Amino acid sequence: MKEGKRREACSNRSRWAGGLVACLIGWVFLWPQQAGATMSRAQAGKVAKVVAYLLQQGHYSRKPFDSKLSQVFLRNYLDALDFNHMVFEQSDVDELTSTYGSVLDQWTRQENIEPAFAIYSRFLSRLAEKQAWVQEFLSTEPDFTVDETYVPERGKLPWPKDTAEARELWRKRIKYELLQGRLAKEKPETTRGMISRRYMRLLKEMREADVEEILDYYLNALTHAYDPHSDYQTPAEARNFEIGSIKLSLSGIGAVLKSEDGYPKIVSLVAGGPADLDKRLKPNDRIVAVQQEKGEPVDVVDMKLSKVVELIRGERGTKVTLTVIPAEATDSSVRKVVTLVRDEVKLTEQRAKARMYEWPGPDGRTRKLGIVILPGFYERSTRDVAQLLRRLEESSVEGVALDLRHNGGGMLEEAVSLTGLFMRDGPVVQVRDYLGRVQPIRSFGGAARYWGPLTVLVSRLSASASEIVAAALQDYGRAVIVGDSQTHGKGTVQSLVNLTEFLPWDFGADPGKLKITVQKFYRVTGLSTQQHGVSSDVVLPSLDDYLEIGESYLPHCLPGDQIQPLSYPKLHDLAPVISILRKRSSQRVAANPEFAFIEEDIRLLKERMAHKEISLNEAKRLAERKEEEERKKARDQERREHPAPKVRVVEWDADAAAGKHPAKVWMANGVEEVPDPLAESVEVRREGRETEGASRRDVHLEESLNVLSDLVAMTESKTGELVLRAEHN
Repeated sequence: MKEGKRREACSNRSRWAGGLVACLIGWVFLWPQQAGATMSRAQAGKVAKVVAYLLQQGHYSRKPFDSKLSQVFLRNYLDALDFNHMVFEQSDVDELTSTYGSVLDQWTRQENIEPAFAIYSRFLSRLAEKQAWVQEFLSTEPDFTVDETYVPERGKLPWPKDTAEARELWRKRIKYELLQGRLAKEKPETTRGMISRRYMRLLKEMREADVEEILDYYLNALTHAYDPHSDYQTPAEARNFEIGSIKLSLSGIGAVLKSEDGYPKIVSLVAGGPADLDKRLKPNDRIVAVQQEKGEPVDVVDMKLSKVVELIRGERGTKVTLTVIPAEATDSSVRKVVTLVRDEVKLTEQRAKARMYEWPGPDGRTRKLGIVILPGFYERSTRDVAQLLRRLEESSVEGVALDLRHNGGGMLEEAVSLTGLFMRDGPVVQVRDYLGRVQPIRSFGGAARYWGPLTVLVSRLSASASEIVAAALQDYGRAVIVGDSQTHGKGTVQSLVNLTEFLPWDFGADPGKLKITVQKFYRVTGLSTQQHGVSSDVVLPSLDDYLEIGESYLPHCLPGDQIQPLSYPKLHDLAPVISILRKRSSQRVAANPEFAFIEEDIRLLKERMAHKEISLNEAKRLAERKEEEERKKARDQERREHPAPKVRVVEWDADAAAGKHPAKVWMANGVEEVPDPLAESVEVRREGRETEGASRRDVHLEESLNVLSDLVAMTESKTGELVLRAEHN
C-alpha cells in the first residue's frame, strides 16, 4: 500500500549545500530490496533527528519543522499507510491527530519515533479487521442487478465516519472486484480465490515490516511535507540506487513503475527497451497480473512494488506476460494482455537518434524534414546531437524538429551545451539556491551547428532539463514550441546526502541517504519553470493535458515564482509567424479524424473525472462496454478510410551518423513505426502492420511535421541566418 518512489540518479558536481548541481533526471529503475540486518528503534530515532535537521537547514524552502509542519507530516504518514482511505476510520484519524498532530517535531528532536510504531500498530489492527470482512463478504453472493455505485479512487475522500460506514464501503469494494472478474469473464471461483489471497498477502506483508521499512514510510512522510522530490532512502534502497546508477544494462522489459492506488502503474518506458519497441504498453497503464512463461498469472494489486519488479525482471530471452488496464480505458474492467521477451535494456539504446522524412507538406510540396529524438540529456549527448545535425544537413533537410516529448531530464551541463547548438553564446538558465544566491549559466564556445527553421516538440512528460532547453529556445525567439499545452513543470534540483557524515563514527548501522531539494531553475526572463513549465506556441489536442500529469498535481510541490530577468539578445520576433502557424494548424486539426477521436476521448475523460462513481449494476456495465466496443469499431473503420500518409524515412543513430554502420531506410505507413531491424541501407517496403503490437498513428508527430513544413515555407536562409518572409499571412 506504500507509494513507490521514483529513483533519480544524480551527478553531484558540488557540495550538497549549494553551488551548481547537475542531476541526471529521468533514468528511473526500481530494484528489489536486499536482505540485511535492520537498524534498532533507537538508531532509527537518531536517523530521524538528523533527517529533520538537514531538511530544516538545507531544504530550498527553509521551512521550520514546527507544529504546523508536524500536522502535514502526520497526514502524509496516514495517507502513506492508507492511501485509499479504506483502513482507518475517522475516529482513528481524530484520535491520532489529537495525540500526535502538533508534537511530531518534538518527538523527532528527542530522537524518538515511537509515534511511527504506535500508528503502524493501529493500522495493522484495522487492516486485520478489514481482512476478516473481506472473507465474510466473499462468502455471500452479491446482487448485480441492484443500482448502486462505488468510487474506487478514494484518496481525496474522507475516511469512513464509523464502523457501519466502513463495512458498507468494504462490501461495495468486494462487490466491485467480483464484478470486475465477471466482466473479464473469469471463473467465479478464480476471482474469489484471487481476491482472498490478495488481502491475506497484504496483511502478511504489512505485518512482516521491520524497523527500516516503517522508518521508510515515516521519514518519507516528513520529507514529502517539504516537497515531493525530497526522499529518504533506507540502506537497502541506497545500495540499490548505487547499483542502478553504475550498471550499464538491465535485463527486463524497460518499464518504469510506481505504486498508485494499489496498482503498479507504468510511469514511462525506457527508450530502446522491449516495451518501448513493442509499442503496446503505454504510460499510465495499470498492471493487474504478471505471468511467467508456462506459469499462472499472479495478481499484483496491492503487492509491494519491489516484489512486482522482481516478477517482471528476469533472464534475457525469457517471456513475461502482463495483464493491464489500458490508460485510455473508460471502463476499469477492460484488460489488455501483453507478452514481451525480456532483453537487456542497454543504456546505449537511450542515445539520441535522427530521422529524415520526405514529407508531403500542407502546401502540396514534398520536403525533407529532420527530427532529432532525444530521450534524455546523458553524458556527451551534445556531441551525438551535433553529429546527427551534421548528417541531416548533409541530407539537405529544410527544417529540423527537436523531439523532447519523452525527455524526463538529464545532466544540466549537457542541456546548456546542447542549447548552444542552435544559437550564439548567451545565458541559458538561472539557478537559485536555498540561500537565495542566483547563478546564471551560459552556453560557450560558438558551437552553433544548425541555424535553419526549428521547432521543439514537447509534452506533459517533458521535464526538468528538457524544459530548460525548450524555454531558452523559446525566449530567444529561436524555435517554435509545439505539443501539449505545457510541459511537466519540474524546476527543482536535488542533491544526495550520505547520512553517515552526520552521525558518530561508531553509530553501528548504515543510516541510509537523504535526497533533498536545494535549488530552483529560472528562465532568462526570470520566470521559474517550476509548476509553470513551458507553454507551447502551437497547442495540439492531447489527453495528457486532462490527466493528472505534471508538477502542479504533486502534493506540497514548491510554488512557481519569478526573479530578476537577464539581459539577452533576442534572435527573432516569432509572434507574427506563430499566430499564422496556430491558425493553419487549428484548421488541419479540425479536419483530422484522429484529432476528433482525441477530442472525444477528452470529453469522455472529463465525464469520468467529474463522476468518479462506477456502477455495480452488471447490465449497465455491459451496456457501457458495448458502447465502447462500437466506438472502437467505428474508429477502426474511419482509419481504414483515411490511412496515414506513406513516406520514406531514413534513420541514423549516433554511430550511423559517424559512419560506423549504414542508416536504416524504410517506407512508413504511419510515422510512428520503428525501422525493420533487418533492413539494410536500401529502401524496403513496409506496409502498415495489422498486428496487436502495431500502435496507432503518431498524429501529434504528423501535425508537428506539418507545422515545421509551414515554418520552412515562411522562411528563407541567407548567410546562415533565419529571415522571416513578410508576405506570408
